[in-house]
Amino acid sequence: MQRGGATYADAITFGAENIEPALATEFSKVKGKKVIPFKGWDSDLTEYLELYNDLAAK
Repeated sequence: MQRGGATYADAITFGAENIEPALATEFSKVKGKKVIPFKGWDSDLTEYLELYNDLAAK
């Protein structure tokens, strides 16, 4: 379900610092999707806001 969902997602983000390299490689191959890396639980939402502002402008 996660792999299929990535096809229809606005972007791909990982909710953990340490993920399996094979998983990151597989999801990075989904064409046209920005990959937002995990930056810690206390990070701000700037990158997400920029993503949705860019999508809204299209």
